[in-house]
Amino acid sequence: MQITIINLLPTEIERFPELRARGTYLLHFWLEHPLEAIAIGRLGTFALIPGHYYYVGSAFGAGGLAARLRRHITINKRHHWHIDYLRPYLALQTIWVSPMDKRLECIWCKSLATLPELSRPIAHFGASDTGCGGHLFYAVDAVTEARIHHALLAAT
Repeated sequence: MQITIINLLPTEIERFPELRARGTYLLHFWLEHPLEAIAIGRLGTFALIPGHYYYVGSAFGAGGLAARLRRHITINKRHHWHIDYLRPYLALQTIWVSPMDKRLECIWCKSLATLPELSRPIAHFGASDTGCGGHLFYAVDAVTEARIHHALLAAT
């Protein structure tokens, strides 16, 4: 399986032809200031503390990974997914992608959940269509890219 680690700006997505494929992705965000009460769709209202947030998703619709990543990079948009509610407050740091037809969301979530430095701050976040516990993870300090890469590879 191929996992590509990409650290890119919004304008750079088109530079990677493999992102036209369908696949699974992990977004690493930084939250600088606490969010006291943020409403997230039907999930409810939550408080989030500053730190590093990791979100697992998939792109199996039209446009593949490139279209989905462009959407996640865009800050002001209609709220469709849970992550859209948080996006205006989060600074995107790194993107990991696996351009392949196999759905890896739950497999990656299960693997990330084994890392002791990560926790799930909101149960069922992003998991309405998968039922795998939640796709959002939190860490006080950033998890190294090598550790994330290893966890994602070990899961598949």
